[in-house]
Amino acid sequence: MPEEITCDNCGIVIRWQPTRNGGRIYCCAGCAQGGPCQCDYDNLPRPGEVKALACREVYGLLAE
Repeated sequence: MPEEITCDNCGIVIRWQPTRNGGRIYCCAGCAQGGPCQCDYDNLPRPGEVKALACREVYGLLAE
């Protein structure tokens, strides 16, 4: 069984592609910046889903 990966900021178990910054692992860009967490806790990927979460807005720029 694979080891659980948790966010170095908020502690959530990450079951999707994590955000990495400076050798640390985060669940989202918000946590990578020190918070607040930007995850939608009501709509997190379920175990077995392979698509990563994507932020629509990062650093004030709208992703297309």
